[in-house]
Amino acid sequence: MTTTKSSIEQYWKDDFIPLEAAGKVILRELREDEAQGDLHRRILSRGSHLYSSSNSDFKHAQSIPLPQQLMDETRKVKTSLFMGILPEANLAWMSVDHKLFLWSFEEGKHLMNLEVRSGQNILSVGLAPPKAGVFKETVEWCLIVTTSAEMLLCALQRQNDIFSLVQTRYNLSTDSVPIVSLCGLPNGRIFMGGHDGSLFEFTYESSIFNDVPRRKTPGQALDDFYDGASTSYKVSDLGSNIATKYVREGKRALITTIYGSERPRKCRKLDHSSNGFKAVTRAIFPDWLRKISSDVFLSEKSGPLVKIVHDAERNCLHTLSARGFIFTYDLRGNELTLKATLDCDKISRQYLSAVFRGLQYVTSPSIEFGGGGAAAQAGVGGKEGAHAILRLADTGNSNILIPIAIHVLPRSESSRLTLLAITKGGLRYYLTTLSSSLDKSNLAPSSRIVLSHIRAPPPVDSTTGICKAMFDEDNIPGGMLPEVFPQTKVDATAYSDGHLFLALQNPEERNIDGRQEVGDVIVGTNTDLVARKITRQNGIAHRELPGGLSETVSIPSSLLPGGIIYDASAYRTLKHSSVMKLMLNSQTPSNSELSVGLVPPFYPKAIGKNDTLKKEKNGSNTALVAARPTALFKSNGITVSGSVIAMQVMKNFFLSRPLGSGLEFGNSYQKSKGSREPLYRLSKCYGTSGFSFTASEKVNSGLSIPRSTKTKKSARLSSWLLRPAMIPLNDITLNHILPCTSTIAVNLSGLHFFQSGTRLQTLSEVLMSAGPDLASDNGIIAFFNDYGAKQFCTMCLTLGIGCGPAKGNSSMSEELKRRAKRAAFDLGGRPHVAKKTLFDNVASDAIVVENNSLEEELVPKGYEFSPSNLSAGLTSVLSRLLRPIWFKPAVVVTEGPIKNYSAKVEFLLDESTLAEVRSPLFSLKNLMKEKFRRAVEVVPGIHKNDINQMEIDETSVLTGSMRFQGALRHRSTSSGMLSNKEAVATARLIEERNIHSAFRLLSRVVQLLDLLSLLRRAQEMPDLPEIEWGLLHGVTISQLVQSGDGQERIESLLNSLVSSSSSNVGTDIVPTADSDSIATSLANGCYLFFSPGSRFAYLGFRAAKEALGCMENSTRRVTCANQSVGQFKMAATFWTNTQLITGRLMHGGEIETYEQKAQVALRYDSPLARAASILLQLREYVAIVDICTITASNFNENQNALTIVDNINVAYPWEKMLYHHRKAHTPSARDSTNGTGTASEMSTNSIVLGTSVTPQDAISTCHAIILYNLLALLNGPSTEESKRSMVSACAASSDKKFLLAFFQHLTDERHKKILLKIDSQDLEKWLKESNDHELLWQYYVAQQKYTKAGVVMWEKATEVNVNISIQERIRCLERSQSSYTSAIATIKNQLNHTDSNNLQDVESKRLLVAEHLDIARLQFQTLNEITSMDIQDQLNIDATQRLKNTLVKVSDLYNDYAAKLNLFDVCLRIMLSCRHNKTEVIETLWRSIICQELLPCKTTNDATYNFLTRLANASLIDEKVVFLPEESDQSLALFESGEWLEQLKSKIEVLGKDLIGKGADYVCPIPFLVSVLEGLRHATQDYHSAPWPLHLLVKINVSFPDLLDAYESIIEREEVTLMGGADPHRRYLSLRSVVELLEEWISAGFSGGNQNRAYQELSNAVVTKSLLSEIDALKSKLDDVGEGREDIQTRLNRVKESIQRL
Repeated sequence: MTTTKSSIEQYWKDDFIPLEAAGKVILRELREDEAQGDLHRRILSRGSHLYSSSNSDFKHAQSIPLPQQLMDETRKVKTSLFMGILPEANLAWMSVDHKLFLWSFEEGKHLMNLEVRSGQNILSVGLAPPKAGVFKETVEWCLIVTTSAEMLLCALQRQNDIFSLVQTRYNLSTDSVPIVSLCGLPNGRIFMGGHDGSLFEFTYESSIFNDVPRRKTPGQALDDFYDGASTSYKVSDLGSNIATKYVREGKRALITTIYGSERPRKCRKLDHSSNGFKAVTRAIFPDWLRKISSDVFLSEKSGPLVKIVHDAERNCLHTLSARGFIFTYDLRGNELTLKATLDCDKISRQYLSAVFRGLQYVTSPSIEFGGGGAAAQAGVGGKEGAHAILRLADTGNSNILIPIAIHVLPRSESSRLTLLAITKGGLRYYLTTLSSSLDKSNLAPSSRIVLSHIRAPPPVDSTTGICKAMFDEDNIPGGMLPEVFPQTKVDATAYSDGHLFLALQNPEERNIDGRQEVGDVIVGTNTDLVARKITRQNGIAHRELPGGLSETVSIPSSLLPGGIIYDASAYRTLKHSSVMKLMLNSQTPSNSELSVGLVPPFYPKAIGKNDTLKKEKNGSNTALVAARPTALFKSNGITVSGSVIAMQVMKNFFLSRPLGSGLEFGNSYQKSKGSREPLYRLSKCYGTSGFSFTASEKVNSGLSIPRSTKTKKSARLSSWLLRPAMIPLNDITLNHILPCTSTIAVNLSGLHFFQSGTRLQTLSEVLMSAGPDLASDNGIIAFFNDYGAKQFCTMCLTLGIGCGPAKGNSSMSEELKRRAKRAAFDLGGRPHVAKKTLFDNVASDAIVVENNSLEEELVPKGYEFSPSNLSAGLTSVLSRLLRPIWFKPAVVVTEGPIKNYSAKVEFLLDESTLAEVRSPLFSLKNLMKEKFRRAVEVVPGIHKNDINQMEIDETSVLTGSMRFQGALRHRSTSSGMLSNKEAVATARLIEERNIHSAFRLLSRVVQLLDLLSLLRRAQEMPDLPEIEWGLLHGVTISQLVQSGDGQERIESLLNSLVSSSSSNVGTDIVPTADSDSIATSLANGCYLFFSPGSRFAYLGFRAAKEALGCMENSTRRVTCANQSVGQFKMAATFWTNTQLITGRLMHGGEIETYEQKAQVALRYDSPLARAASILLQLREYVAIVDICTITASNFNENQNALTIVDNINVAYPWEKMLYHHRKAHTPSARDSTNGTGTASEMSTNSIVLGTSVTPQDAISTCHAIILYNLLALLNGPSTEESKRSMVSACAASSDKKFLLAFFQHLTDERHKKILLKIDSQDLEKWLKESNDHELLWQYYVAQQKYTKAGVVMWEKATEVNVNISIQERIRCLERSQSSYTSAIATIKNQLNHTDSNNLQDVESKRLLVAEHLDIARLQFQTLNEITSMDIQDQLNIDATQRLKNTLVKVSDLYNDYAAKLNLFDVCLRIMLSCRHNKTEVIETLWRSIICQELLPCKTTNDATYNFLTRLANASLIDEKVVFLPEESDQSLALFESGEWLEQLKSKIEVLGKDLIGKGADYVCPIPFLVSVLEGLRHATQDYHSAPWPLHLLVKINVSFPDLLDAYESIIEREEVTLMGGADPHRRYLSLRSVVELLEEWISAGFSGGNQNRAYQELSNAVVTKSLLSEIDALKSKLDDVGEGREDIQTRLNRVKESIQRL
């Protein structure tokens, strides 16, 4: 059950699988029909080749007596009387001596006559079309009349629908060679057969310059390209052609023209005979001697040419001589070429002799036994028949083998045989002039005429007019062998479409209605399509076709009064109608041809309003238009005037030079400014006779175009697409369009009409004469048995849809259709599934049929399905109705002949032909809706609870069958049996599925034809854009109907029609009522192609354009805009085609950016892009986001199916969204093989078109369109409210994918400020996932989420295992610290200090960040010093990278970097940061820093040496002090020079400022530094210089009180100073330093005002009276100072006085 249910659901799941299945059946039927119609194939088959009697196949319709005037003329005959038929003009003629009479045989009136003025007897009359440009347009035919002495050309002119005969001046002499046969070609050429066996041509001209090729103006050349058969656009030398001839030929041409030695001839006779002797005798000998010589040589040659026929399809000419010679001429070249000759008498004797001897093949190259010796024997009645014919030929009836008539066998009858010759004895010779190669496209005559088959006539005794007694032959009741009677003589023949007319001469008078009459016996034969042959299988009799060249024989008249038949001809055939041409030229392509797939579309280069051609000289913009060119004469490259031209021509004339000497004859085109060519121009030529070769693979349409102007070509098409080969089809296949074949014969009693009825006509007569119970009517049963059940149902259904005799016959139409449909259903049988039976005695109620792969999923193993005859007939009717168009391209497009010119569009069908093709298809569709409702109204095997869910009908009888089948498939054996009930249910399901599939295909064909008609109308409407015909270029009807790719092409075209109207036409133009009518017709009648999305889009664009035409802010504008938005939203729910949305159908190339995607979509008419563009003009920004997100949701895998609206016009519920609800289409095997089969049949070089557009591409395009329009809004002059509304709409979207794209787009397009203002959890999540810490930090800051901002930067700064530069980490720590600071302020402001826990937490985090920030800065400083000192080589690479890209631990930074590399200042900073208070270490580091600036050095002072040595020994550096005498080396710096002083001061100043005032001043020990620095000052022995240590320490912000303490401590420690001892000089220096300090303090305090720090410190010291006390103490210490005591005393007094004044 599950397997069966799954197979049914899979079958209907893909909308194109049913179409593919139906297409396969159509293809099979088409090929079956083609296998039965070829005449040559029938000869090759091993059939019976018998005759069977039939009274209904050929009947005498009516006889029209001769007009009375002609009857009177027949009594006046003196010498000759001839009669004939001119079927092309529906005229009959009769000549009485020198008089000619013509009349219409349709009406028997409008008698015309002509008398030959010379009195010569008329010998022959022929008809030919007039040559172009010679006669008036009213002349339809040229009538050629010949006598023994002259040839006359007359004009048949039609006025008021009546012919009139006008004799022209075109007359020629026969030169004593009577013309006995005539033939006119469609191009006006006239060929004549002479009595001497020569072939002549009658040529006539309208001008003496007719031999000069007529040149065309550019306009005419363009018209020829677009509307004619021209494959290229050529403009030859322009101007007067006559003048051109004069210029080329000079004075001689002019003199010959004016004073010619002989009068120019306007008509002449050309001799195409190969007999050179005849031409010589005509030129030399007199008439009487010429006649004698002609008779002598004729006796050994072919004799008079009695018949000439033209084979238009193969472009050759055949002639028949009186002695049985056939000549074939090739008409392809400029000259008529004799290609082959056949002596029929000789070759036929060889053929018959070989048959008589029982040979299976003949060695003669002019004979082939088609079908072998058996077929050859059957054609002439066996060996005895061949022997009898030879005896008759040898015993006085030699003419029995001589042909008297030849008929062309069209390709619609045979692809191999080309000619049928009929002998006097009634034998038929089937001949071919084609080569034996396998190339069927080569129709040129070969060098040999080959006899393929001889068929003897039916055994009709012309004396009695009855057939020979019939007998059962070859299991065919009433079968008759071919036989030739001795007295058989054929007077006239006619042949058409397999129907043969023979007029047999009756040698005796016979009594007819009491009168003794002499006349011919009329015999007609036709192809026998009745199942007469009886065979038996397993004891059961079966009927089948007899096969071979079996024919029916009818004798409509055993004696036709009026004497012999002069002429007979078939007429009024419809094979030249458009549908019949399409039907016949419809050879089904091979699988390899079908596997190529769809032809690539053609996109002509769009010509903009300013895209024009440029002149090379002045550069002005002009467009080349079709205009009459003007001739230019140039002399030495300079354009000259008319007078100069005249003088030059006269000069050339008198000097006997060519008149154009010294002149250049050129061209000039008239151009008009600003003109613009449309992209496409519709051709007036149609594919009914084959498309033009401009798009052929073998034609280079640009031969006449310079290389620089070549344009991009459309894909070139194979010949089988442009002009399919003609295929022979039998009458049954052509039943629905085949008219009755009529034959007309003429004799002295008048015109006689015979009609060969069609099978449909016979069936219609049987149906109309049947009783009420059709199923038991004997006539119907007999017809049913004659043609078989399938063909019976096919013909009944054909009549039921109005084809055949019922067509146009209102009196019998409805009743006949009713009876036909009823008969088909009464006798149509039922489908069945049956198990095979191997023996006759095995009981089974199932019918055994061959299994079909299509039913494998439903038919259990060991069972096979057989469709009903009704279903088979339905398929057959459908295939025959589709044959004319099925494998033909609907449209062929060729690029313009010149750059920027319109592409040429050729349609397969014109409007009338389209209507003729559509009518029966539409009738068949209605018949299926009426009679097959069960299979059509619902989808067989499923029912839909809703539009998107299919379920098996659990209550049906079918369910039990399915359960059984599902179980049976899993059994290891096939012993299970279906019950009758289950078998019936399964068979019904399969049949209904097949019928439903066929109905779907038929519906699409009908709608496609309607669509093509509507598109042609839309092309002419100015308010609609041009149709993109290039999308349909070369795509066949079957591909458009069956394949998903074809569906997409049409949807793209219709979408372009809808979407392009928003841009290609001005916004001020609102669609007219005609355009609305087109849209309504598409929606109602073409909904299988015109999707609801396109329908709603059209309404949306229409409302939008109407809104744009209203005033701003008007009520009408708002209303229309709202309507537009609503329609677009509805349309968006149906936009599910990825190629349409992206605009990338067949447009290759990778598209990366959103801007590119949006622009491609807009350029290639994506309906979404167009809708967004016009909504942007309406300022409906939110609507843009809505329709784009709705469309994107259609391609979401998790999205539910579309909600079907109720206002979609469909015939059945299951048609809603059929072929439109696909998410994405991947080209499959069926799309590339035209539905011919599996992928294994596909060609390896199949054309791959465009790019693979996925659903993700469509979603991305939807997003791109929003973002593209958003960017235009943000970068434009729109208001902030507009920008905010669209941004808000984007941010409010629930489409997560879009939101991510939206966020990224704002980031990429420098709109981060707008992005950061969006408060969205999705944005926050995206920022986190994007790993952009900086943008996330900015987002948190913008959203005032400072704590999160601090966390983000902290995590970024401390991230491990990631290389982040130390600078970046410092920046992150700074931002984190700033964020935490802001967070603390925010908490305090918002909560009024109540949230103490949170505040403490944030504060602790801030302090942590601050500590790390200090260390990071030290690390960065360390890195900079290492880099500046160029000491990186002292570290390994890993250590360097750690220092650059990680946060190093403070201990590692001190030990591994700062201390190791003697970066003592960094060490001090680290101790400051860590609050590490170790005096000894700190003082050592300071000594090291000072020594780095001093050492190495030299000194000449012993005390200085000792001081410096003690200082260096207590440091961490290895440099030493050198004591040298004055005459020592000068390589070391001298300490006393003081060069080191500035560098040292700078170093200490920078370091001191960094250390002082940071809460750990112990890192900068002032007493120690004062002591050392003063020691350095004193060591330089520069006692009177400025106190630089004091100034330096003041600069680093050391307070004066601290300095005073430090200096006093020096005095107190004099006994143990570094200088040693209680040296009075040392004490003096110390005291002087203190005095200098006090003076500096006073100076700084008074100079800076009362607000500076020195003043404040001084004031505090004065207030506490500590400073004065200290001054007094200093004075007391002066007692021990001898040197400078007075100076110090004086200075201290001044200091004290200054302090006291404070």
